[in-house]
Amino acid sequence: MDAKVCVSLLIDKLQDFLPGQAATSNPLFKKQVQTTVNDLRSFKQFLQDAEDREASSGCWSMNAQTVARVLKAIYSADDATDTLLIRNELQQIRFRRRHNQTSPFMFSFTLLCSHILFIHEMKKSMNEVRRLLKKKEKAVTWDNATTSTLLSFENDQEYGWRWLFLEETNYFVGPEQKMIDLFIRLKSQEFPKVIAVVGEGGVGKTTLATILYNRVDVRPNFTNRAWVQIPSLSDTRYVLADIIRQINEVVESTLSEDELMVRIGELLNGGRCLIVLEGVGIESSKILATLLNSSQFDARIIITTRIVINLQYQATYLTLRLGRLNEEESWKLFLNRVGMAEAEAMNNSQLITLKEKILKICDGLPSAIVLLAGLLSTKQPHYDDWYRAIVRARNNKGDILPFFYHDLPSEIKPCFLYMGIFPRKAEIPVRKLIHLWVAEGFVMPSDPEKTNHEDVAERCFKELVIRNMIQVRRKSDGSPKTCYMPGFLYDFFSSKAEAVGFFHTSCVSTDKQSELAAVRRLVATHSGTINNFPSAFLQNLRSFVAFNTQIHAGDVGMFLNKVISNRGFGLLYMLDLEGLYKPMLSDDVLQKLIHLKYLGLRSTFIDSLPEAVPSLPCLETLDVKHTNINNVIHIHKAEKLRHLYLFENSSDKVQLDLKSITNLRTLCGVNIESLSELTELQKLTRLRKLKLTGPGNMIGSKEMSECISKLTKLQFLKLRCKDNSCISLDDLSLKEHEYLRDLYLQGLLSQERFDNLFPPYLRKLTLLSSGINDNDQLLVLGKLPHLNILRLFCKSYFGKKLAFHSEAFPNLLILKLRSLPNLEEWIVEEGAMKHLNRLEISDCMHLMKPPQGLVNLKFLKEPVITNMIVGFVEAVEDILRGRNVSLLIFLQLMINLNVST
Repeated sequence: MDAKVCVSLLIDKLQDFLPGQAATSNPLFKKQVQTTVNDLRSFKQFLQDAEDREASSGCWSMNAQTVARVLKAIYSADDATDTLLIRNELQQIRFRRRHNQTSPFMFSFTLLCSHILFIHEMKKSMNEVRRLLKKKEKAVTWDNATTSTLLSFENDQEYGWRWLFLEETNYFVGPEQKMIDLFIRLKSQEFPKVIAVVGEGGVGKTTLATILYNRVDVRPNFTNRAWVQIPSLSDTRYVLADIIRQINEVVESTLSEDELMVRIGELLNGGRCLIVLEGVGIESSKILATLLNSSQFDARIIITTRIVINLQYQATYLTLRLGRLNEEESWKLFLNRVGMAEAEAMNNSQLITLKEKILKICDGLPSAIVLLAGLLSTKQPHYDDWYRAIVRARNNKGDILPFFYHDLPSEIKPCFLYMGIFPRKAEIPVRKLIHLWVAEGFVMPSDPEKTNHEDVAERCFKELVIRNMIQVRRKSDGSPKTCYMPGFLYDFFSSKAEAVGFFHTSCVSTDKQSELAAVRRLVATHSGTINNFPSAFLQNLRSFVAFNTQIHAGDVGMFLNKVISNRGFGLLYMLDLEGLYKPMLSDDVLQKLIHLKYLGLRSTFIDSLPEAVPSLPCLETLDVKHTNINNVIHIHKAEKLRHLYLFENSSDKVQLDLKSITNLRTLCGVNIESLSELTELQKLTRLRKLKLTGPGNMIGSKEMSECISKLTKLQFLKLRCKDNSCISLDDLSLKEHEYLRDLYLQGLLSQERFDNLFPPYLRKLTLLSSGINDNDQLLVLGKLPHLNILRLFCKSYFGKKLAFHSEAFPNLLILKLRSLPNLEEWIVEEGAMKHLNRLEISDCMHLMKPPQGLVNLKFLKEPVITNMIVGFVEAVEDILRGRNVSLLIFLQLMINLNVST
């Protein structure tokens, strides 16, 4: 669990006490702190030995009861330490406020009382630690080669763009002819009402459903789409509300099921909706019947289920049964996931000797194949390293899943288990997950001067993706948008993590609460309430995540009052209320959450932000995007603030004291209205992500150019012009911004000094309303050697002819053209965009003919073409079909030549 991480953080906290005045003036306090540090170091070694045994054997070395005792002991010591810290801080604040009314004696006496309480609590915790240490087994030395290390933690310089263009993972192995027949059927107008994907856990039901859901020839047939994870306790209203949310609408908490059905019909406006219901069982067949029997809208449904469901409704019903793979299919999937061609594998005699063991371990189960391939991908591609890992997997008794967990580097284990705090298959924004890991203290850079917390968190995320232990849904550019723990892993690990007290859910029954220790992490799900815990269980709460938009606004205030009721303050680090509708937050409560690091209020539509929030001394992330805040926010004391996400039209509502928040890494949603703001903005030299909006005379000003030139650490920059005035870029040069990878510009661009605008390592470029008339200017973009994504959107180009010369855009993978009003001709010379694999064209109404040279784009997949003249799509398909036929003839010719020779 996170015991080892918690011990390391606790040692650091306690060591900070030793040089302080308290330790100098109070020998007993100093002795207790030093004794505790020594005990914790011994305990940390105990935990390390346990991890080594688990990594070597692939089995749990401690039972659930022992793990629960370990966590409880460490959490108690950490609670005592944080309580002392907060009491000291509050006492300092009170003393400063009442300096003339409080005597130094009373101040010292109060601190002494706090130290006595700390010593008492720490002794109790350490006694439990010592009892556990007495049971410690003899130390065992393990071969370092058998433990996994995180991939290139200190040498990876790809921060900010390394997530782009990871290879698609929706690779499916199975009866190919059935798949082809199914896809042909999906293209027709006779789209079945229900497609049921049936099979045991881990056989690839979700993978196949994802392929169907995302196919480019399926998506245009539907007005909207929604992917819903069926809750463990069937709730039709929850499913209907989730569908509405995915159509980008706010859901009123008072609407009944019938009213929600009517609302969906109104939103679709006669259109058709594709819905995936994941995890359907007998008890949730009522939800399916409700959707099918609706007269309000036309729903076509894909379900994943472990059982065959007989529908009362007379509907076209297609069942696709998935089973375990045979040896040939298993080996094909394994090679795909380790990135090895079949021909290469056939020539590798050492790998062939391992083939039988690999196939026996996985037993035809795709999930086991994918996990084992992911694990081996993190090892050196040497026979000995792979052999040791395979032997440990083979020797694991019972379920193989613990083996994959134990092989994780220790710093990643709590990050992985934390995924279980969210509902099963819940789509977790990667942005949020990274911030939450940091707020929880799971990730610590070895050298804070060279690597920050977010760097380490992103690398942990990358490791889990490589190991296939989390699934990712990507944006159109290939970068990760949301993620979740695969269902078969969630079912196994989340229950174990909750059983030992790593986290709790709000659906715990009242009868069960008597068995629980104090709650440390709590998630509110749709099936529970947040006020069923007594205040005694919440006094040490550090993390609260709300995944239930049906929680009443007043319940949040009552819940937070319980958190602070026992001590008069709370130990909360992280409070995430994203999606709750206008939760009630008061200054009186929030100012007592003095250690709050993360406050997520995105999409809450709150009307005002409590004045205490910007003054929280430990606040690192504040997210108020998609809110209706109308009071003025003074952000002037949050010196540790690192990530700030603001709301639209925040220019007259947010006052930033940029002299005090110089640690900012992310600043999104800022409206610049004055030159003085630019003068202050350029002092934020640590910024990595910046989104600015303003009038053209401000965005294109000389002062803006000077400001941006000082922000040399930027990796993402978005400048958006609110009016139609010209953005003069004569003074702006981004060529010195070596870290800038993603650039978004909205507004007119001048033609002068166009060559100096773009940074050398740019990977993604988006232009809107740029007003470019000269094709030669686009040739400047074609020379950018690292450009992977180019998006030319609304009125970015006004020329009639678009010509991409040979060798232009050498590494372009994605090209999107949208609303180019005058474009009539597009020429792609041979050698241009030679790696392009994704093309989207829409609303270019004067482009009558497909681009010349399209046949030369060998890696181009099926393009997405919408709202073009009649016949354009068919002409493009004919060209690509001819290209594919020619390619097949060429390959067959090469095969024949090889055979004859």
